[in-house]
Amino acid sequence: MAAAPHQEIVELLRQVTGEDETWAAAVTPSTRVDTDLFVDSLELVALSEAMRQRYGQRVDLAAYIAGLELPELIELTVGDLAELAGAGT
Repeated sequence: MAAAPHQEIVELLRQVTGEDETWAAAVTPSTRVDTDLFVDSLELVALSEAMRQRYGQRVDLAAYIAGLELPELIELTVGDLAELAGAGT
């Protein structure tokens, strides 16, 4: 299945973090959600809900994150999120 474009994920991230378009322009598929963007747990909850609204119930970011070990969570990228969204469509 084709992955959702990372730009859609970046836009959702921008909305939940309140960042501007300049910030969004610097985000690539390999940008790490935790160590590069410093997205906190509340923003992840908001992102999870935004992804469900955009992509439907089959995209469950909260469940996906719950299944990750700490090193995997630290290395989670925007591309990983786009791939998850693509798997749910």
